[in-house]
Amino acid sequence: MPPPSFRFTHFDFDLAKYDSMLSAMNALDDDMLKGISGLWTVRAVRTSENRMTVMSVYDSKEALDAATETHRSVFADFAQYMTGEPVVRSGEVVGEADGQTPPDGMQYLRFTRVLFDPSKFDAIKSYMDSRLQQLFKDVAGFSRLRVLRLEEDRILAAAGYTSKDAAEAARETAQVALAGLAEYMTEPPLVREGDVVWRYMR
Repeated sequence: MPPPSFRFTHFDFDLAKYDSMLSAMNALDDDMLKGISGLWTVRAVRTSENRMTVMSVYDSKEALDAATETHRSVFADFAQYMTGEPVVRSGEVVGEADGQTPPDGMQYLRFTRVLFDPSKFDAIKSYMDSRLQQLFKDVAGFSRLRVLRLEEDRILAAAGYTSKDAAEAARETAQVALAGLAEYMTEPPLVREGDVVWRYMR
Protein backbone atom coordinates (compact mmCIF):
# COMPACT_ATOMS: atom_id res chain seq x y z
CA MET A 1 0.00 0.00 0.00
CA PRO A 2 1.48 3.39 -0.97
CA PRO A 3 2.05 5.98 1.75
CA PRO A 4 -0.62 8.67 2.13
CA SER A 5 0.05 12.05 0.53
CA PHE A 6 -0.64 15.45 2.05
CA ARG A 7 -1.37 18.80 0.39
CA PHE A 8 -0.86 22.04 2.33
CA THR A 9 -2.41 25.28 1.12
CA HIS A 10 -1.23 28.37 2.99
CA PHE A 11 -2.87 31.74 2.46
CA ASP A 12 -3.46 35.12 4.07
CA PHE A 13 -7.02 36.39 4.26
CA ASP A 14 -8.94 39.62 4.81
CA LEU A 15 -9.74 39.65 8.52
CA ALA A 16 -12.98 41.52 7.86
CA LYS A 17 -14.14 38.58 5.71
CA TYR A 18 -13.24 35.78 8.14
CA ASP A 19 -16.80 34.99 9.20
CA SER A 20 -17.97 34.90 5.59
CA MET A 21 -15.05 32.65 4.65
CA LEU A 22 -15.85 30.25 7.49
CA SER A 23 -19.50 30.18 6.40
CA ALA A 24 -18.36 29.33 2.87
CA MET A 25 -16.24 26.46 4.23
CA ASN A 26 -19.18 25.14 6.21
CA ALA A 27 -21.32 25.35 3.07
CA LEU A 28 -18.97 23.16 1.00
CA ASP A 29 -20.91 20.27 -0.49
CA ASP A 30 -20.15 17.00 1.33
CA ASP A 31 -21.15 15.06 -1.77
CA MET A 32 -18.58 16.98 -3.82
CA LEU A 33 -15.86 16.20 -1.28
CA LYS A 34 -16.92 12.56 -1.03
CA GLY A 35 -16.69 12.41 -4.81
CA ILE A 36 -12.95 13.18 -4.72
CA SER A 37 -11.43 9.73 -5.01
CA GLY A 38 -8.89 8.95 -2.30
CA LEU A 39 -9.54 12.09 -0.20
CA TRP A 40 -9.53 11.11 3.47
CA THR A 41 -9.61 14.35 5.46
CA VAL A 42 -9.35 18.12 5.17
CA ARG A 43 -8.57 20.43 8.08
CA ALA A 44 -8.40 24.23 8.03
CA VAL A 45 -6.09 25.61 10.71
CA ARG A 46 -5.94 29.28 11.66
CA THR A 47 -2.22 29.76 12.29
CA SER A 48 -2.37 33.52 12.94
CA GLU A 49 -4.96 36.28 13.03
CA ASN A 50 -5.09 36.47 9.23
CA ARG A 51 -3.38 33.28 8.02
CA MET A 52 -4.80 29.85 7.27
CA THR A 53 -3.28 26.48 6.44
CA VAL A 54 -5.54 23.88 4.84
CA MET A 55 -4.22 20.33 5.16
CA SER A 56 -5.71 17.70 2.83
CA VAL A 57 -4.87 14.01 3.18
CA TYR A 58 -5.15 11.51 0.31
CA ASP A 59 -4.59 7.78 0.25
CA SER A 60 -1.85 8.06 -2.40
CA LYS A 61 0.12 10.51 -4.54
CA GLU A 62 -1.93 9.36 -7.54
CA ALA A 63 -5.15 10.39 -5.79
CA LEU A 64 -3.64 13.74 -4.79
CA ASP A 65 -2.49 14.43 -8.35
CA ALA A 66 -5.87 13.44 -9.79
CA ALA A 67 -7.61 15.92 -7.45
CA THR A 68 -5.40 18.88 -8.37
CA GLU A 69 -7.88 20.54 -10.73
CA THR A 70 -10.70 20.18 -8.20
CA HIS A 71 -8.42 21.69 -5.56
CA ARG A 72 -7.71 24.68 -7.82
CA SER A 73 -11.39 25.14 -8.54
CA VAL A 74 -12.37 25.13 -4.87
CA PHE A 75 -9.65 27.63 -3.94
CA ALA A 76 -10.54 29.86 -6.90
CA ASP A 77 -13.94 30.27 -5.22
CA PHE A 78 -12.15 31.34 -2.02
CA ALA A 79 -9.95 33.93 -3.76
CA GLN A 80 -12.46 36.63 -2.75
CA TYR A 81 -11.36 36.17 0.88
CA MET A 82 -7.60 36.07 0.25
CA THR A 83 -5.14 38.95 0.26
CA GLY A 84 -2.53 37.18 -1.88
CA GLU A 85 -1.84 34.06 -3.86
CA PRO A 86 -1.98 30.79 -1.90
CA VAL A 87 1.21 28.76 -1.47
CA VAL A 88 0.61 25.08 -2.21
CA ARG A 89 2.99 22.26 -1.31
CA SER A 90 2.57 18.51 -1.17
CA GLY A 91 4.52 15.48 -0.06
CA GLU A 92 4.45 11.90 1.12
CA VAL A 93 4.86 10.62 4.66
CA VAL A 94 8.47 9.88 5.67
CA GLY A 95 8.04 9.80 9.45
CA GLU A 96 5.22 9.26 11.92
CA ALA A 97 4.07 8.73 15.49
CA ASP A 98 0.67 7.83 16.94
CA GLY A 99 -0.72 8.76 20.33
CA GLN A 100 -3.67 7.56 22.39
CA THR A 101 -6.14 10.15 21.04
CA PRO A 102 -7.99 9.14 17.84
CA PRO A 103 -7.67 11.45 14.81
CA ASP A 104 -11.20 12.84 15.20
CA GLY A 105 -10.05 14.31 18.53
CA MET A 106 -7.50 16.62 16.88
CA GLN A 107 -8.58 20.21 17.52
CA TYR A 108 -5.17 21.90 17.35
CA LEU A 109 -2.29 21.46 14.92
CA ARG A 110 1.36 22.46 15.07
CA PHE A 111 3.30 22.67 11.78
CA THR A 112 7.11 22.67 11.90
CA ARG A 113 9.09 23.28 8.73
CA VAL A 114 12.67 22.03 8.63
CA LEU A 115 15.22 22.79 5.90
CA PHE A 116 18.07 20.30 5.78
CA ASP A 117 21.10 19.06 3.86
CA PRO A 118 19.64 16.58 1.33
CA SER A 119 22.73 14.39 1.55
CA LYS A 120 21.77 13.70 5.18
CA PHE A 121 18.22 12.50 4.50
CA ASP A 122 18.98 8.83 5.17
CA ALA A 123 20.31 9.76 8.60
CA ILE A 124 17.22 11.92 9.24
CA LYS A 125 14.92 9.07 8.22
CA SER A 126 16.77 6.63 10.46
CA TYR A 127 16.47 9.04 13.40
CA MET A 128 12.73 9.55 12.85
CA ASP A 129 12.07 5.82 12.50
CA SER A 130 13.86 5.05 15.75
CA ARG A 131 12.79 7.99 17.93
CA LEU A 132 9.49 9.66 17.03
CA GLN A 133 7.08 6.97 18.21
CA GLN A 134 9.08 6.45 21.38
CA LEU A 135 9.07 10.18 22.15
CA PHE A 136 5.41 10.94 21.46
CA LYS A 137 3.42 7.75 22.16
CA ASP A 138 2.50 8.57 25.78
CA VAL A 139 2.15 12.36 25.50
CA ALA A 140 -1.20 13.41 26.97
CA GLY A 141 -3.57 14.92 24.41
CA PHE A 142 -1.38 13.93 21.47
CA SER A 143 -3.04 12.26 18.49
CA ARG A 144 -0.87 12.01 15.40
CA LEU A 145 2.43 13.23 13.98
CA ARG A 146 3.11 12.95 10.28
CA VAL A 147 6.34 14.20 8.68
CA LEU A 148 6.14 14.99 4.97
CA ARG A 149 8.99 15.50 2.55
CA LEU A 150 7.82 18.50 0.53
CA GLU A 151 11.02 19.11 -1.44
CA GLU A 152 14.48 17.61 -1.65
CA ASP A 153 15.66 19.82 1.21
CA ARG A 154 12.39 20.46 3.09
CA ILE A 155 10.22 18.49 5.48
CA LEU A 156 7.10 19.58 7.32
CA ALA A 157 5.94 17.96 10.55
CA ALA A 158 2.21 18.15 11.29
CA ALA A 159 1.37 17.27 14.89
CA GLY A 160 -2.24 17.05 16.09
CA TYR A 161 -3.44 17.59 19.67
CA THR A 162 -6.73 17.79 21.52
CA SER A 163 -6.17 21.45 22.43
CA LYS A 164 -3.72 24.33 22.56
CA ASP A 165 -3.03 23.45 26.21
CA ALA A 166 -2.07 19.90 25.21
CA ALA A 167 0.22 21.24 22.48
CA GLU A 168 1.86 23.61 24.94
CA ALA A 169 2.39 20.78 27.43
CA ALA A 170 4.07 18.76 24.66
CA ARG A 171 6.39 21.57 23.56
CA GLU A 172 9.38 20.17 25.47
CA THR A 173 8.92 16.79 23.77
CA ALA A 174 8.75 18.51 20.39
CA GLN A 175 11.94 20.41 21.17
CA VAL A 176 13.71 17.17 22.11
CA ALA A 177 12.63 15.68 18.78
CA LEU A 178 13.91 18.74 16.90
CA ALA A 179 17.19 18.71 18.81
CA GLY A 180 17.89 15.30 17.30
CA LEU A 181 17.63 16.88 13.84
CA ALA A 182 19.65 19.99 14.61
CA GLU A 183 22.91 18.74 13.11
CA TYR A 184 21.19 18.22 9.73
CA MET A 185 19.36 21.57 9.55
CA THR A 186 20.52 24.41 7.33
CA GLU A 187 18.51 27.05 9.22
CA PRO A 188 16.34 27.20 12.36
CA PRO A 189 12.92 25.51 12.12
CA LEU A 190 9.80 27.56 11.42
CA VAL A 191 6.77 26.77 13.60
CA ARG A 192 3.17 27.77 12.91
CA GLU A 193 0.20 26.44 14.85
CA GLY A 194 -3.44 27.02 15.62
CA ASP A 195 -6.96 25.77 16.15
CA VAL A 196 -8.77 23.61 13.63
CA VAL A 197 -11.63 25.90 12.54
CA TRP A 198 -13.16 23.58 9.92
CA ARG A 199 -12.77 19.96 8.93
CA TYR A 200 -14.05 17.27 6.62
CA MET A 201 -13.62 13.56 7.36
CA ARG A 202 -14.75 10.84 4.98
